[in-house]
Amino acid sequence: MNNALKALLATMLNRRYIGGKHIPEDRLVKSKTKWLGKKAVDEFEDEYRRAINDGLILRQQKRTHRGFGPHISLNPRKLREEINLAVE
Repeated sequence: MNNALKALLATMLNRRYIGGKHIPEDRLVKSKTKWLGKKAVDEFEDEYRRAINDGLILRQQKRTHRGFGPHISLNPRKLREEINLAVE
């Protein structure tokens, strides 16, 4: 698993973005990928899409002050699996 994705999962666990508590996707993803190179960002995006498709990360359209945007949170039903991935 990509180190940036592990850092993203660890941050979401530490801040308890689980279930109904969410954060704007672009804000958190930008903060975890701004120090990566092009190849590493592409690898992160593939892993990130796979995590969304597997249901580890929930992605929903939410209203913000600037309109609508995607927000993310951790799936509470797969919390044990997410903890194991973040700790590895």
